[in-house]
Amino acid sequence: MEISKKLVTVIILLVVAGVILGTSFYTIQTGERGVVLRLGRLADVVDEGLHFKVPFMDHVEVLSVRDQNLTIKTEVSSSDIQTIAVEVGLVYSLDPEKVGIVYQTYAKNIEQTLIRPTLSEKINAIIAEYPIEAFVEKRAEISNRIRTTFATQVEGNGVLVKTLLITNHDFSDEFNKAIEDKKIAEQGALTAKFTLERMKLEAEAQMIKQASLSPMVLQEMAINKWDGKLPQYFSGSQLPFITLK
Repeated sequence: MEISKKLVTVIILLVVAGVILGTSFYTIQTGERGVVLRLGRLADVVDEGLHFKVPFMDHVEVLSVRDQNLTIKTEVSSSDIQTIAVEVGLVYSLDPEKVGIVYQTYAKNIEQTLIRPTLSEKINAIIAEYPIEAFVEKRAEISNRIRTTFATQVEGNGVLVKTLLITNHDFSDEFNKAIEDKKIAEQGALTAKFTLERMKLEAEAQMIKQASLSPMVLQEMAINKWDGKLPQYFSGSQLPFITLK
């Protein structure tokens, strides 16, 4: 009986030891980093692979260092106080060398705490420098400026900006109608200008044509059109007058 109790105790101890040993190893996957917290304090940042942690003392938080896609949709104002709805696409990742600092500062909330508000502020500030009519023409320039200023501000916080583009935009209905009316008016003015220019050129061409026709040329043209019939009555040596019709 006493032997049986000892055997049970040994088995229990072996099971507990096995569980403890099993939970003391962990794996960090490709594209991730492990933040090791020992009794709540940052102890280490580990790379991909198999690792050991101190039982009951260490806790591991896993952060991704892969590229992340973020889309922000917001309404902004141009320099002439026109509303533009924009959609901005951002590709970023955490700096593998600064994962510890990122976790100490933001835990796993860096996108909500830093990235989104900072990017929204840069979008608003930079677009507000341009009039709405220049937005489409300079969209690439605006995207580049937003990317540069945003990257400069967040790179010290462990964020690497890969790409940033204004992927879509939409103007207000009032502005779209104003643009359409303007185009219609410009097209009408252009058509009127072309019509006037054509009439002027045709008048000039007619004047040149008339000025270039000598009396002999006119007489020849009249003769070519003559049907061969002479007038029934004419006086003296006066020749019939043939006119162009």
